[in-house]
Amino acid sequence: MKVLITGSSGSIGSVVASSLAAKKIPVVGLDLKDLPDLAGNDYFTYHNCSITEKEKLEKIFAAERPTHVIHLASTFHKIRDRQLEYQIDVGGSACILDICNRTSSVKQLVFSSSATIYGALRDNPDWISETDPVRPGKYVYGLNKKHIEELLMNSPVRDDLHRVLCRICTVIGPTYNKPATIVSMLLKVGWLPSFTKDTRVQFIHTEDLTELIHLILKDDEIGGIYNLAPDSYSQIKDLMPGKKYIWIPLGLVRLVISILWPLRLLNLEPAGVNASIYPIVLDPKKIISRFNYRFRYSSDQAFGDVKIRNMIPADARF
Repeated sequence: MKVLITGSSGSIGSVVASSLAAKKIPVVGLDLKDLPDLAGNDYFTYHNCSITEKEKLEKIFAAERPTHVIHLASTFHKIRDRQLEYQIDVGGSACILDICNRTSSVKQLVFSSSATIYGALRDNPDWISETDPVRPGKYVYGLNKKHIEELLMNSPVRDDLHRVLCRICTVIGPTYNKPATIVSMLLKVGWLPSFTKDTRVQFIHTEDLTELIHLILKDDEIGGIYNLAPDSYSQIKDLMPGKKYIWIPLGLVRLVISILWPLRLLNLEPAGVNASIYPIVLDPKKIISRFNYRFRYSSDQAFGDVKIRNMIPADARF
């Protein structure tokens, strides 16, 4: 087995690459920056390459001959240009799919989709399964994931190329350090709007995620769509009991976020506010059944394992 990972230096890519290399599985990392933690590791090879550089990608695939590809690369709100994000995320995914299909050594393509693909809507069920409708609405990140899923699943490929789409909830763990996100806001801000107090959220620990990814890689027959999330969820009021909750009109919150968003002071699209009202909680029964898997961490425990507690105000510690 040789695993090629796009977006290998990202928050998920780095932990997956490190986990596989620790198991002595050869990993080929593709990203625009190196992964210092694996520098000099005999089981990790790095290539500086964008998923839109098709000719360069073809040469890397031809030279490395990977057997498995984990496609994690994503702009994730870094650009703030809807058309350009589409060209990179969806266009780049088309490049990856085409090259995987033409590289006979590749037997499995794993794509990291997102829970946001289901959409934050009033009629969401308590637990959302893979057969529930996909309705990301105006949320660009979820909408692009929807386009990529349709591309990956509907394009004709050779019979021995298995495609696995993983719809993943928020990933968190001891090395979490993503600024300007909802998680970092939970950790740093001493108060929240009162309408978030009972909001249900879901976190999967990096140890559970990497173990599930490893199980998927070892499964020669797996294909299709799987929710990757724990069989539990959290409520904001329980995660952060020291928080103060202030009544603020929802319209005002949307206005403030619409201002902070283009200034890059918050990594939350205005359309993403709906998740604070209509939660997206994934049902993991399908992946649990496939591998008879037992989660090591509940959603609460995953959040509690974040080792950046120096960011939490003293009156908000848990």
